[in-house]
Amino acid sequence: MPQTYYVSISSRTIESNPSRAEQLTVEATEEELQILRRKLDRVEQDLDKTSGRAMVPYKSAERDAAEGAYGDDLIDLYAYVYRIGTPQTRSHIDSMSILPKLTGQNTDLPGYQ
Repeated sequence: MPQTYYVSISSRTIESNPSRAEQLTVEATEEELQILRRKLDRVEQDLDKTSGRAMVPYKSAERDAAEGAYGDDLIDLYAYVYRIGTPQTRSHIDSMSILPKLTGQNTDLPGYQ
């Protein structure tokens, strides 16, 4: 049976009670909660890797594999939160326009016919 949880992507936390305005509300089973925790942990690990590059002023982020992994994992995390989120959470993520595949953006471009 799904339970309500409050997720903060920026602080990478899951709580049983709301405490921050930035939290997204999800309805998750125990299995979904474990998947969510793994995705949050992956983003945390990616962030640790990318922070090392910040200390090297001449290294470009555009060619940094860790930066790409962080972006991909962050989008994956938002997609999962979207999937298990409440209607308000989905609406908020839609308003961010970060999941074009889910929101149908760019469907007027070639290849979508």
